[in-house]
Amino acid sequence: EPENAAAIVYLADTEVTGGGTAVCYREGTDDELYQPPYINMPGQAGHWEFYNDRKHAEQYFEKNYPEIAEFRKKLYEREKIPIYKPGDVLLYRYDIWHRGTPVKIGQKRAVINIAWKKRDSFWHQNWNRGWAKWTYYGEVEKVFIKLSPKQRSVIGVPKPGHPYWNEENMEWFGARYPGIDLEPYRKELKSAN
Repeated sequence: EPENAAAIVYLADTEVTGGGTAVCYREGTDDELYQPPYINMPGQAGHWEFYNDRKHAEQYFEKNYPEIAEFRKKLYEREKIPIYKPGDVLLYRYDIWHRGTPVKIGQKRAVINIAWKKRDSFWHQNWNRGWAKWTYYGEVEKVFIKLSPKQRSVIGVPKPGHPYWNEENMEWFGARYPGIDLEPYRKELKSAN
């Protein structure tokens, strides 16, 4: 069951402007492209450099991480890039592979981004020019993994002992933030069981 959902409301015709959102649809629960943790994209896990265009991102992966480049080729083979008209809405979950495509020179893609989350999913943040966006560059991760669980809770990470934490979520959290100390979370999980 998803903890969040998002929408992009298009205010322009992407056939004219470009910039349509590409989506790689999930094909069931056993889909090889949708096995967590989701860390095979630029900027994730503090490992990979962030490139905001397909060409440079794929060159980077092909040169440095060929196994991830192969995985990503499968995504591109399956992706769809709809033509969005004014008033069209793309509804999606955050765990769906999606990416921006280039806006045509001299054009602007006008959209409204909306996000919803479950009431108790306080750890989900809106995409903005604040700290959430900068997690693609690795610098935030370097500081984030050194924070105490209490300090992380101030920016929306559930505290140790919160029902969110289970072995699977801790595994994904550790994969997303290599080097983070999961022991405080595991300790509370063990004492709860």
